[in-house]
Amino acid sequence: MPFSNVFEQQHTTVKVLLIDDDEDDYIITEDILEEVPFREYQLDWAPNYDEAIEKIIKGEHDVYIVDYLLGAKSGLDLIIESLEKTGKHLPFILLTGQGDVKVDEEAMNAGASDYLVKGLMTYQQLERAIRHSISHSSHINRINELNEQLEQRVQDRTRQLDKAIKTLQRSNEDLELQISERKKAEEELMRSQVIYKIIAQNFPYGIVAVLDENLHYLFADGKGFKDLELDSKKIIGARFFQFLSKNDPERAEVYQKKFELTKEVITNGEEIIFEFDYKNIKYSVIIVPIKNSRQQTKQLLVVMLNITQQRKAEKEILKSLNKERQLNELKSRFVSMASHEFRTPLSTILSSVSLISRYTSEEQSEKRGKHIKRIKSSVNNLTQILNDFLSISKLEEGKAKVHNSTIQISSFIENICDEMIPVKKQGQQINISHKGDDIIKSDPQILKNIIINLLSNAIKYSRSGESIWVNSEVNEDTLYISIKDEGMGIPEKDQVHLFDRFFRAENAINIQGTGLGLNIVSKYLEMLNGAITFESKEEVGTTFTISIPKN
Repeated sequence: MPFSNVFEQQHTTVKVLLIDDDEDDYIITEDILEEVPFREYQLDWAPNYDEAIEKIIKGEHDVYIVDYLLGAKSGLDLIIESLEKTGKHLPFILLTGQGDVKVDEEAMNAGASDYLVKGLMTYQQLERAIRHSISHSSHINRINELNEQLEQRVQDRTRQLDKAIKTLQRSNEDLELQISERKKAEEELMRSQVIYKIIAQNFPYGIVAVLDENLHYLFADGKGFKDLELDSKKIIGARFFQFLSKNDPERAEVYQKKFELTKEVITNGEEIIFEFDYKNIKYSVIIVPIKNSRQQTKQLLVVMLNITQQRKAEKEILKSLNKERQLNELKSRFVSMASHEFRTPLSTILSSVSLISRYTSEEQSEKRGKHIKRIKSSVNNLTQILNDFLSISKLEEGKAKVHNSTIQISSFIENICDEMIPVKKQGQQINISHKGDDIIKSDPQILKNIIINLLSNAIKYSRSGESIWVNSEVNEDTLYISIKDEGMGIPEKDQVHLFDRFFRAENAINIQGTGLGLNIVSKYLEMLNGAITFESKEEVGTTFTISIPKN
Protein backbone atom coordinates (compact mmCIF):
# COMPACT_ATOMS: atom_id res chain seq x y z
CA MET A 1 0.00 0.00 0.00
CA PRO A 2 1.38 3.49 -0.87
CA PHE A 3 2.67 5.39 2.19
CA SER A 4 0.31 8.33 1.71
CA ASN A 5 -2.79 6.06 1.99
CA VAL A 6 -1.84 4.10 5.15
CA PHE A 7 -3.26 6.60 7.66
CA GLU A 8 -6.14 7.74 5.43
CA GLN A 9 -7.92 4.37 5.85
CA GLN A 10 -9.05 3.92 9.44
CA HIS A 11 -9.17 0.09 9.46
CA THR A 12 -5.85 -0.53 7.71
CA THR A 13 -3.16 -2.36 9.64
CA VAL A 14 0.21 -0.57 9.59
CA LYS A 15 3.00 -3.06 8.91
CA VAL A 16 6.15 -2.30 10.95
CA LEU A 17 9.52 -4.05 10.59
CA LEU A 18 11.84 -3.89 13.64
CA ILE A 19 15.50 -4.42 12.72
CA ASP A 20 17.30 -5.23 15.99
CA ASP A 21 19.64 -8.05 17.08
CA ASP A 22 18.06 -8.06 20.58
CA GLU A 23 14.78 -10.02 20.86
CA ASP A 24 13.94 -8.20 24.14
CA ASP A 25 13.68 -4.95 22.18
CA TYR A 26 11.23 -6.67 19.80
CA ILE A 27 9.01 -7.68 22.74
CA ILE A 28 9.21 -4.18 24.31
CA THR A 29 8.36 -2.49 21.00
CA GLU A 30 5.40 -4.86 20.46
CA ASP A 31 4.07 -3.99 23.95
CA ILE A 32 4.39 -0.25 23.25
CA LEU A 33 2.55 -0.54 19.92
CA GLU A 34 -0.32 -2.44 21.58
CA GLU A 35 -0.92 0.66 23.75
CA VAL A 36 -1.70 2.82 20.70
CA PRO A 37 -5.47 3.45 20.49
CA PHE A 38 -7.52 3.55 17.28
CA ARG A 39 -4.79 1.96 15.18
CA GLU A 40 -3.68 -1.62 14.49
CA TYR A 41 -0.02 -2.44 13.98
CA GLN A 42 1.61 -5.65 12.72
CA LEU A 43 5.17 -5.82 14.07
CA ASP A 44 7.66 -8.11 12.28
CA TRP A 45 11.26 -8.72 13.32
CA ALA A 46 14.53 -8.93 11.39
CA PRO A 47 17.32 -9.97 13.80
CA ASN A 48 20.29 -9.22 11.50
CA TYR A 49 21.51 -6.93 8.75
CA ASP A 50 21.26 -9.31 5.74
CA GLU A 51 17.75 -10.55 6.57
CA ALA A 52 16.63 -6.96 7.02
CA ILE A 53 17.94 -5.98 3.55
CA GLU A 54 16.01 -8.87 1.94
CA LYS A 55 12.75 -7.87 3.63
CA ILE A 56 13.20 -4.18 2.81
CA ILE A 57 13.73 -4.97 -0.90
CA LYS A 58 10.47 -6.97 -0.91
CA GLY A 59 8.66 -3.77 0.18
CA GLU A 60 6.05 -5.51 2.33
CA HIS A 61 6.19 -3.02 5.22
CA ASP A 62 4.98 0.53 5.72
CA VAL A 63 7.72 1.70 8.09
CA TYR A 64 11.11 0.46 9.37
CA ILE A 65 12.48 0.86 12.92
CA VAL A 66 16.23 0.18 12.86
CA ASP A 67 18.68 -0.12 15.76
CA TYR A 68 21.82 2.04 15.52
CA LEU A 69 24.06 -0.95 16.40
CA LEU A 70 23.74 -4.05 14.15
CA GLY A 71 26.91 -6.02 14.73
CA ALA A 72 29.72 -5.23 12.25
CA LYS A 73 27.56 -2.69 10.46
CA SER A 74 25.37 0.12 11.78
CA GLY A 75 21.78 1.15 11.24
CA LEU A 76 23.08 4.10 9.18
CA ASP A 77 24.79 1.63 6.80
CA LEU A 78 21.48 -0.23 6.46
CA ILE A 79 19.55 2.97 5.65
CA ILE A 80 22.09 4.05 3.00
CA GLU A 81 22.20 0.59 1.34
CA SER A 82 18.39 0.32 1.36
CA LEU A 83 18.00 3.70 -0.35
CA GLU A 84 20.55 2.67 -2.99
CA LYS A 85 18.90 -0.71 -3.70
CA THR A 86 15.25 0.43 -3.71
CA GLY A 87 15.87 3.75 -5.47
CA LYS A 88 13.37 5.60 -3.27
CA HIS A 89 13.13 7.24 0.13
CA LEU A 90 11.80 4.81 2.78
CA PRO A 91 10.35 5.73 6.22
CA PHE A 92 13.21 4.78 8.57
CA ILE A 93 13.16 5.52 12.32
CA LEU A 94 16.58 5.16 13.99
CA LEU A 95 16.79 3.74 17.55
CA THR A 96 19.77 4.35 19.80
CA GLY A 97 20.59 3.71 23.42
CA GLN A 98 21.23 7.37 24.24
CA GLY A 99 20.21 10.81 23.02
CA ASP A 100 23.00 12.10 20.79
CA VAL A 101 22.59 15.18 18.55
CA LYS A 102 25.49 14.05 16.35
CA VAL A 103 23.85 10.63 15.79
CA ASP A 104 20.58 12.44 15.06
CA GLU A 105 22.27 14.60 12.38
CA GLU A 106 24.02 11.55 10.88
CA ALA A 107 20.69 9.70 10.75
CA MET A 108 18.93 12.58 8.96
CA ASN A 109 21.82 12.93 6.51
CA ALA A 110 21.74 9.18 5.79
CA GLY A 111 18.01 9.31 5.01
CA ALA A 112 16.23 8.56 8.29
CA SER A 113 12.91 10.33 8.81
CA ASP A 114 12.99 10.37 12.61
CA TYR A 115 15.06 9.42 15.68
CA LEU A 116 14.02 7.87 19.03
CA VAL A 117 15.93 6.92 22.21
CA LYS A 118 15.57 3.36 23.49
CA GLY A 119 14.01 2.99 26.93
CA LEU A 120 12.62 6.55 26.91
CA MET A 121 10.02 6.38 24.13
CA THR A 122 6.31 6.36 24.89
CA TYR A 123 3.60 4.97 22.69
CA GLN A 124 2.65 8.57 21.77
CA GLN A 125 6.21 9.29 20.61
CA LEU A 126 6.46 6.03 18.66
CA GLU A 127 3.02 6.47 17.04
CA ARG A 128 3.83 10.06 16.08
CA ALA A 129 7.28 9.05 14.76
CA ILE A 130 5.71 6.28 12.63
CA ARG A 131 3.05 8.63 11.27
CA HIS A 132 5.49 11.46 10.58
CA SER A 133 8.06 9.11 8.97
CA ILE A 134 5.49 7.68 6.57
CA SER A 135 4.24 11.17 5.69
CA HIS A 136 7.80 12.54 5.33
CA SER A 137 8.87 9.72 2.98
CA SER A 138 5.73 10.21 0.92
CA HIS A 139 6.53 13.92 0.55
CA ILE A 140 10.18 13.26 -0.36
CA ASN A 141 9.19 10.68 -2.99
CA ARG A 142 6.61 13.11 -4.36
CA ILE A 143 9.28 15.83 -4.63
CA ASN A 144 11.59 13.40 -6.45
CA GLU A 145 8.74 12.54 -8.80
CA LEU A 146 8.15 16.24 -9.50
CA ASN A 147 11.88 16.69 -10.15
CA GLU A 148 11.80 13.86 -12.68
CA GLN A 149 8.79 15.48 -14.36
CA LEU A 150 10.66 18.78 -14.51
CA GLU A 151 13.69 17.05 -16.03
CA GLN A 152 11.40 15.53 -18.65
CA ARG A 153 10.00 19.00 -19.43
CA VAL A 154 13.56 20.31 -19.77
CA GLN A 155 14.36 17.47 -22.18
CA ASP A 156 11.20 18.23 -24.16
CA ARG A 157 12.17 21.92 -24.38
CA THR A 158 15.68 20.92 -25.44
CA ARG A 159 14.24 18.72 -28.18
CA GLN A 160 12.12 21.64 -29.36
CA LEU A 161 15.22 23.82 -29.49
CA ASP A 162 17.11 21.11 -31.40
CA LYS A 163 14.20 20.90 -33.81
CA ALA A 164 14.31 24.67 -34.36
CA ILE A 165 18.08 24.53 -34.96
CA LYS A 166 17.66 21.67 -37.42
CA THR A 167 14.98 23.69 -39.23
CA LEU A 168 17.45 26.57 -39.52
CA GLN A 169 20.12 24.16 -40.77
CA ARG A 170 17.74 22.88 -43.40
CA SER A 171 17.03 26.46 -44.40
CA ASN A 172 20.77 27.11 -44.71
CA GLU A 173 21.16 23.90 -46.70
CA ASP A 174 18.36 25.01 -49.01
CA LEU A 175 20.06 28.38 -49.44
CA GLU A 176 23.39 26.69 -50.14
CA LEU A 177 21.66 24.48 -52.69
CA GLN A 178 20.27 27.58 -54.42
CA ILE A 179 23.75 29.11 -54.51
CA SER A 180 25.14 25.87 -55.93
CA GLU A 181 22.55 25.89 -58.66
CA ARG A 182 23.36 29.51 -59.46
CA LYS A 183 27.03 28.56 -59.93
CA LYS A 184 26.05 26.40 -62.88
CA ALA A 185 24.75 29.48 -64.62
CA GLU A 186 27.39 31.98 -63.38
CA GLU A 187 28.35 33.21 -66.85
CA GLU A 188 24.73 34.07 -67.62
CA LEU A 189 24.29 35.74 -64.22
CA MET A 190 27.45 37.84 -64.71
CA ARG A 191 26.14 39.16 -68.02
CA SER A 192 22.99 40.37 -66.38
CA GLN A 193 22.68 41.65 -62.83
CA VAL A 194 18.95 41.93 -63.27
CA ILE A 195 18.51 38.47 -61.71
CA TYR A 196 20.60 39.49 -58.69
CA LYS A 197 18.47 42.56 -58.23
CA ILE A 198 15.24 40.58 -58.36
CA ILE A 199 16.59 38.15 -55.75
CA ALA A 200 17.82 40.94 -53.48
CA GLN A 201 14.61 42.93 -53.55
CA ASN A 202 12.60 39.85 -52.63
CA PHE A 203 15.04 38.58 -49.98
CA PRO A 204 13.59 39.34 -46.52
CA TYR A 205 15.74 40.44 -43.58
CA GLY A 206 19.00 40.51 -45.49
CA ILE A 207 21.33 41.60 -48.30
CA VAL A 208 22.63 39.96 -51.49
CA ALA A 209 25.90 41.29 -52.87
CA VAL A 210 28.67 40.48 -55.39
CA LEU A 211 32.31 41.35 -54.63
CA ASP A 212 35.28 41.47 -57.03
CA GLU A 213 38.58 39.73 -56.29
CA ASN A 214 39.75 42.80 -54.30
CA LEU A 215 36.56 42.66 -52.20
CA HIS A 216 34.95 45.77 -53.64
CA TYR A 217 31.18 45.81 -54.18
CA LEU A 218 30.07 45.18 -57.78
CA PHE A 219 26.44 44.76 -56.82
CA ALA A 220 24.46 45.09 -53.56
CA ASP A 221 20.76 45.20 -52.84
CA GLY A 222 18.22 43.99 -50.31
CA LYS A 223 15.85 45.07 -47.56
CA GLY A 224 18.62 44.69 -44.99
CA PHE A 225 20.20 48.04 -46.00
CA LYS A 226 17.45 49.81 -44.10
CA ASP A 227 18.52 48.05 -40.86
CA LEU A 228 22.17 48.99 -41.47
CA GLU A 229 21.24 52.60 -42.28
CA LEU A 230 23.22 52.39 -45.54
CA ASP A 231 22.44 53.46 -49.12
CA SER A 232 22.81 50.51 -51.51
CA LYS A 233 23.62 52.89 -54.40
CA LYS A 234 26.52 54.59 -52.59
CA ILE A 235 28.10 51.32 -51.52
CA ILE A 236 29.07 50.21 -55.07
CA GLY A 237 32.84 50.43 -55.44
CA ALA A 238 33.46 50.55 -51.68
CA ARG A 239 35.45 47.87 -49.89
CA PHE A 240 33.69 45.10 -47.99
CA PHE A 241 32.97 46.23 -44.35
CA GLN A 242 34.29 49.74 -45.07
CA PHE A 243 31.07 51.58 -44.21
CA LEU A 244 30.44 49.47 -41.09
CA SER A 245 33.94 50.23 -39.76
CA LYS A 246 33.37 53.93 -40.39
CA ASN A 247 29.95 54.02 -38.66
CA ASP A 248 31.03 51.78 -35.75
CA PRO A 249 34.74 52.60 -35.12
CA GLU A 250 34.83 50.81 -31.75
CA ARG A 251 34.42 47.48 -33.57
CA ALA A 252 36.67 48.34 -36.52
CA GLU A 253 39.19 45.67 -35.51
CA VAL A 254 36.48 42.97 -35.54
CA TYR A 255 35.33 44.04 -39.03
CA GLN A 256 38.93 43.96 -40.27
CA LYS A 257 39.26 40.33 -39.12
CA LYS A 258 36.09 39.44 -41.05
CA PHE A 259 37.55 41.19 -44.10
CA GLU A 260 40.75 39.10 -43.87
CA LEU A 261 38.66 35.93 -43.46
CA THR A 262 36.74 36.79 -46.65
CA LYS A 263 40.01 37.29 -48.58
CA GLU A 264 40.83 33.63 -47.95
CA VAL A 265 37.84 32.61 -50.07
CA ILE A 266 39.54 34.24 -53.08
CA THR A 267 42.74 32.30 -52.30
CA ASN A 268 41.41 28.81 -51.51
CA GLY A 269 38.10 28.91 -53.41
CA GLU A 270 36.11 27.48 -50.47
CA GLU A 271 32.92 29.00 -49.09
CA ILE A 272 32.73 30.28 -45.52
CA ILE A 273 30.01 31.09 -43.01
CA PHE A 274 30.39 33.47 -40.08
CA GLU A 275 28.40 35.83 -37.87
CA PHE A 276 28.96 39.44 -36.84
CA ASP A 277 27.21 42.12 -34.77
CA TYR A 278 26.52 45.64 -35.94
CA LYS A 279 25.11 47.86 -33.18
CA ASN A 280 22.03 45.88 -32.06
CA ILE A 281 21.77 43.67 -35.15
CA LYS A 282 23.21 40.17 -35.53
CA TYR A 283 23.95 38.83 -39.02
CA SER A 284 24.81 35.42 -40.41
CA VAL A 285 26.97 35.71 -43.56
CA ILE A 286 27.48 33.10 -46.28
CA ILE A 287 30.25 33.83 -48.82
CA VAL A 288 30.48 31.60 -51.89
CA PRO A 289 33.21 31.80 -54.58
CA ILE A 290 32.04 32.44 -58.16
CA LYS A 291 34.48 30.69 -60.49
CA ASN A 292 35.11 31.30 -64.16
CA SER A 293 35.51 28.67 -66.86
CA ARG A 294 39.12 28.08 -65.77
CA GLN A 295 37.96 27.44 -62.17
CA GLN A 296 39.48 30.71 -60.92
CA THR A 297 37.71 32.67 -58.20
CA LYS A 298 37.26 36.19 -59.53
CA GLN A 299 34.05 37.15 -57.71
CA LEU A 300 32.25 36.35 -54.49
CA LEU A 301 28.53 36.00 -53.82
CA VAL A 302 27.65 37.36 -50.36
CA VAL A 303 24.37 36.57 -48.63
CA MET A 304 23.75 38.35 -45.30
CA LEU A 305 20.80 37.25 -43.17
CA ASN A 306 19.47 39.20 -40.14
CA ILE A 307 19.18 36.55 -37.38
CA THR A 308 18.58 38.96 -34.47
CA GLN A 309 15.07 37.74 -33.67
CA GLN A 310 16.10 34.11 -33.97
CA ARG A 311 18.93 34.55 -31.45
CA LYS A 312 16.61 36.44 -29.09
CA ALA A 313 14.12 33.57 -29.28
CA GLU A 314 16.86 31.05 -28.45
CA LYS A 315 17.98 33.15 -25.46
CA GLU A 316 14.39 33.43 -24.20
CA ILE A 317 13.99 29.65 -24.36
CA LEU A 318 17.21 29.13 -22.39
CA LYS A 319 16.23 31.88 -19.95
CA SER A 320 12.84 30.22 -19.36
CA LEU A 321 14.48 26.84 -18.77
CA ASN A 322 16.97 28.32 -16.28
CA LYS A 323 14.22 30.18 -14.44
CA GLU A 324 12.14 27.02 -14.25
CA ARG A 325 15.11 25.11 -12.79
CA GLN A 326 15.74 27.88 -10.24
CA LEU A 327 12.07 28.01 -9.18
CA ASN A 328 11.99 24.24 -8.78
CA GLU A 329 15.19 24.31 -6.71
CA LEU A 330 13.73 27.09 -4.50
CA LYS A 331 10.48 25.13 -4.10
CA SER A 332 12.29 21.88 -3.27
CA ARG A 333 14.61 23.53 -0.75
CA PHE A 334 11.69 25.32 0.93
CA VAL A 335 9.61 22.13 1.17
CA SER A 336 12.61 20.31 2.65
CA MET A 337 13.31 23.15 5.09
CA ALA A 338 9.65 23.67 6.03
CA SER A 339 9.05 19.96 6.67
CA HIS A 340 11.93 20.02 9.17
CA GLU A 341 11.26 23.44 10.74
CA PHE A 342 7.48 22.98 11.10
CA ARG A 343 7.78 19.67 12.92
CA THR A 344 9.35 20.97 16.15
CA PRO A 345 6.91 23.86 16.88
CA LEU A 346 3.90 21.73 15.86
CA SER A 347 5.04 18.96 18.22
CA THR A 348 5.48 21.56 20.99
CA ILE A 349 1.98 22.98 20.41
CA LEU A 350 0.47 19.48 20.36
CA SER A 351 2.11 18.41 23.61
CA SER A 352 1.37 21.73 25.39
CA VAL A 353 -2.32 21.68 24.36
CA SER A 354 -2.55 18.12 25.67
CA LEU A 355 -0.98 19.10 29.02
CA ILE A 356 -3.06 22.29 29.44
CA SER A 357 -6.21 20.20 29.33
CA ARG A 358 -5.00 18.44 32.49
CA TYR A 359 -4.24 21.61 34.48
CA THR A 360 -7.76 22.62 35.45
CA SER A 361 -7.36 23.82 39.03
CA GLU A 362 -6.50 27.37 40.11
CA GLU A 363 -3.21 26.33 41.77
CA GLN A 364 -2.06 24.93 38.40
CA SER A 365 -2.40 28.31 36.65
CA GLU A 366 1.40 28.77 36.60
CA LYS A 367 1.80 25.49 34.70
CA ARG A 368 -0.96 26.52 32.27
CA GLY A 369 0.80 29.85 31.71
CA LYS A 370 4.09 28.09 30.99
CA HIS A 371 2.53 25.96 28.25
CA ILE A 372 0.53 28.87 26.82
CA LYS A 373 3.85 30.74 26.50
CA ARG A 374 5.36 27.72 24.70
CA ILE A 375 2.40 27.67 22.28
CA LYS A 376 2.75 31.41 21.56
CA SER A 377 6.48 31.00 20.95
CA SER A 378 5.89 28.10 18.56
CA VAL A 379 3.18 30.03 16.68
CA ASN A 380 5.58 32.99 16.36
CA ASN A 381 8.21 30.65 14.90
CA LEU A 382 5.74 29.29 12.34
CA THR A 383 4.58 32.82 11.49
CA GLN A 384 8.21 33.92 10.93
CA ILE A 385 8.82 30.97 8.57
CA LEU A 386 5.70 31.82 6.52
CA ASN A 387 6.53 35.56 6.51
CA ASP A 388 10.04 34.83 5.25
CA PHE A 389 8.77 32.71 2.39
CA LEU A 390 6.02 35.19 1.44
CA SER A 391 8.60 38.01 1.39
CA ILE A 392 10.94 35.99 -0.85
CA SER A 393 8.00 35.12 -3.13
CA LYS A 394 6.99 38.79 -3.50
CA LEU A 395 10.58 39.87 -4.17
CA GLU A 396 11.15 37.11 -6.75
CA GLU A 397 7.90 37.91 -8.58
CA GLY A 398 8.58 41.66 -8.55
CA LYS A 399 5.39 42.37 -6.58
CA ALA A 400 7.18 44.31 -3.83
CA LYS A 401 7.03 48.05 -4.57
CA VAL A 402 8.42 51.11 -2.77
CA HIS A 403 5.83 53.54 -1.35
CA ASN A 404 7.60 56.47 0.31
CA SER A 405 6.10 58.60 3.06
CA THR A 406 7.31 60.81 5.91
CA ILE A 407 8.55 58.91 9.00
CA GLN A 408 9.36 60.23 12.49
CA ILE A 409 12.21 57.82 13.02
CA SER A 410 12.58 57.88 16.85
CA SER A 411 8.93 57.03 17.58
CA PHE A 412 8.88 54.64 14.60
CA ILE A 413 11.73 52.54 16.07
CA GLU A 414 10.28 52.79 19.60
CA ASN A 415 6.93 51.36 18.40
CA ILE A 416 8.70 48.46 16.66
CA CYS A 417 10.65 47.64 19.83
CA ASP A 418 7.38 47.68 21.81
CA GLU A 419 5.90 45.16 19.35
CA MET A 420 8.88 42.86 19.96
CA ILE A 421 8.39 42.75 23.77
CA PRO A 422 6.33 39.49 23.68
CA VAL A 423 9.15 37.79 21.73
CA LYS A 424 11.95 38.73 24.15
CA LYS A 425 13.54 36.09 26.34
CA GLN A 426 13.38 36.42 30.12
CA GLY A 427 15.44 39.32 31.40
CA GLN A 428 16.42 40.66 27.97
CA GLN A 429 16.50 44.48 27.69
CA ILE A 430 16.19 46.55 24.48
CA ASN A 431 17.96 49.92 24.83
CA ILE A 432 17.03 52.65 22.32
CA SER A 433 18.88 55.87 21.44
CA HIS A 434 18.59 58.42 18.62
CA LYS A 435 20.71 61.38 17.42
CA GLY A 436 20.27 64.04 14.75
CA ASP A 437 17.19 64.90 12.68
CA ASP A 438 14.01 62.99 13.42
CA ILE A 439 12.25 63.13 10.03
CA ILE A 440 13.08 61.01 6.96
CA LYS A 441 11.25 60.00 3.80
CA SER A 442 11.20 56.28 2.97
CA ASP A 443 8.91 53.24 2.74
CA PRO A 444 7.72 52.57 6.33
CA GLN A 445 6.63 48.95 5.71
CA ILE A 446 9.89 47.89 4.07
CA LEU A 447 11.93 49.70 6.75
CA LYS A 448 9.86 47.99 9.46
CA ASN A 449 10.44 44.56 7.89
CA ILE A 450 14.20 45.21 7.85
CA ILE A 451 14.35 46.31 11.52
CA ILE A 452 12.11 43.45 12.72
CA ASN A 453 14.27 40.88 10.94
CA LEU A 454 17.49 42.22 12.48
CA LEU A 455 15.93 42.71 15.93
CA SER A 456 14.41 39.20 15.87
CA ASN A 457 17.86 37.75 15.13
CA ALA A 458 19.40 39.73 18.01
CA ILE A 459 16.76 38.35 20.40
CA LYS A 460 16.96 34.81 19.03
CA TYR A 461 20.74 34.49 19.14
CA SER A 462 21.16 36.18 22.55
CA ARG A 463 20.73 34.49 25.90
CA SER A 464 18.24 35.37 28.65
CA GLY A 465 19.21 38.44 30.67
CA GLU A 466 21.44 39.94 27.94
CA SER A 467 21.00 43.45 26.53
CA ILE A 468 20.28 44.59 22.98
CA TRP A 469 20.97 48.13 21.68
CA VAL A 470 19.07 49.86 18.85
CA ASN A 471 20.87 53.11 17.95
CA SER A 472 19.75 55.45 15.16
CA GLU A 473 21.22 58.60 13.71
CA VAL A 474 20.13 60.93 10.90
CA ASN A 475 22.69 63.31 9.38
CA GLU A 476 22.31 65.63 6.39
CA ASP A 477 21.53 62.93 3.85
CA THR A 478 21.62 59.45 5.47
CA LEU A 479 19.80 57.40 8.12
CA TYR A 480 21.96 54.96 10.11
CA ILE A 481 20.48 52.23 12.32
CA SER A 482 22.66 49.77 14.25
CA ILE A 483 21.37 46.76 16.19
CA LYS A 484 23.89 45.31 18.62
CA ASP A 485 23.64 42.17 20.77
CA GLU A 486 25.78 40.21 23.24
CA GLY A 487 24.86 36.85 21.72
CA MET A 488 26.70 33.86 20.32
CA GLY A 489 28.24 35.73 17.38
CA ILE A 490 28.97 34.44 13.87
CA PRO A 491 31.95 32.15 13.13
CA GLU A 492 34.48 33.96 10.93
CA LYS A 493 34.47 31.23 8.24
CA ASP A 494 30.65 31.54 7.89
CA GLN A 495 30.52 35.34 7.59
CA VAL A 496 31.19 35.40 3.82
CA HIS A 497 27.97 33.40 3.20
CA LEU A 498 25.79 35.26 5.71
CA PHE A 499 23.45 36.86 3.14
CA ASP A 500 23.06 33.73 0.97
CA ARG A 501 19.59 32.25 0.72
CA PHE A 502 18.92 29.34 3.16
CA PHE A 503 22.38 29.72 4.77
CA ARG A 504 22.65 28.97 8.50
CA ALA A 505 25.85 29.56 10.47
CA GLU A 506 27.43 26.46 11.97
CA ASN A 507 26.66 27.48 15.57
CA ALA A 508 22.99 28.26 14.75
CA ILE A 509 21.95 24.92 13.23
CA ASN A 510 19.99 23.87 16.34
CA ILE A 511 18.15 27.21 16.64
CA GLN A 512 14.80 27.67 14.87
CA GLY A 513 15.18 29.56 11.58
CA THR A 514 14.86 29.43 7.79
CA GLY A 515 18.13 31.00 6.64
CA LEU A 516 16.11 33.55 4.62
CA GLY A 517 15.98 36.58 6.95
CA LEU A 518 19.27 38.32 6.06
CA ASN A 519 18.81 37.52 2.36
CA ILE A 520 15.42 39.29 2.52
CA VAL A 521 16.97 42.24 4.39
CA SER A 522 19.64 42.70 1.68
CA LYS A 523 17.02 42.63 -1.10
CA TYR A 524 14.80 45.15 0.74
CA LEU A 525 17.80 47.45 1.22
CA GLU A 526 18.51 47.31 -2.52
CA MET A 527 14.95 48.57 -3.11
CA LEU A 528 15.65 51.52 -0.77
CA ASN A 529 19.12 52.19 -2.29
CA GLY A 530 20.56 51.26 1.11
CA ALA A 531 23.42 49.10 2.35
CA ILE A 532 24.24 46.82 5.29
CA THR A 533 27.47 46.03 7.15
CA PHE A 534 28.20 43.95 10.23
CA GLU A 535 30.83 43.13 12.83
CA SER A 536 30.75 39.90 14.81
CA LYS A 537 32.85 37.78 17.11
CA GLU A 538 31.92 34.42 18.61
CA GLU A 539 30.67 34.56 22.22
CA VAL A 540 31.04 38.37 22.19
CA GLY A 541 28.16 39.52 20.00
CA THR A 542 27.15 40.99 16.66
CA THR A 543 26.38 44.49 15.38
CA PHE A 544 24.45 45.05 12.12
CA THR A 545 24.40 48.58 10.67
CA ILE A 546 22.13 49.69 7.84
CA SER A 547 22.37 52.98 5.93
CA ILE A 548 19.49 54.43 3.89
CA PRO A 549 19.21 57.76 2.05
CA LYS A 550 17.31 60.30 4.16
CA ASN A 551 15.09 61.23 1.20
